[in-house]
Amino acid sequence: EENNPKTIYLSPDAPYTLPASFPPPHNVIVGMLIDRRVTTNRSLQRAEEMLNIHAARLPLDELHVKNLTSEEPLNVDCVMELMQRWWWNCDRLLKDNAFREMHAVGKDEREKHNNRGTKEDYRRCFIEAAAWAMKSQRDRHPNRTVHINNK
Repeated sequence: EENNPKTIYLSPDAPYTLPASFPPPHNVIVGMLIDRRVTTNRSLQRAEEMLNIHAARLPLDELHVKNLTSEEPLNVDCVMELMQRWWWNCDRLLKDNAFREMHAVGKDEREKHNNRGTKEDYRRCFIEAAAWAMKSQRDRHPNRTVHINNK
């Protein structure tokens, strides 16, 4: 449960990073903070102090993109697309594995295709979703400033 909480408030300031090697949480709250200046810890305080919900950030470090870290605030449309694609990818993975298991012949073959994904399978689900979302983000917002936090 600690590795995969059911409900998460996404905040780039959260101390906890969602693990890319697990399916995404069932419920995600995307706190839309509309501000021209990034105010550090604002969304984290809203999640923990006002709503009493665990906060987490997206595992963007998994992408290994220069100047993009898990602390980077993203546009809401990018976060929504990333989460939707992550859910779709994991759902597709589970359905594909269940189909292979159902049609596997013999016990050894069925065990090889258990209906759960491996950590690497789930990591691929996230990376593919994030890569698509970040590409869409750059296409839609070519002049968007990258906010680099110097902590």
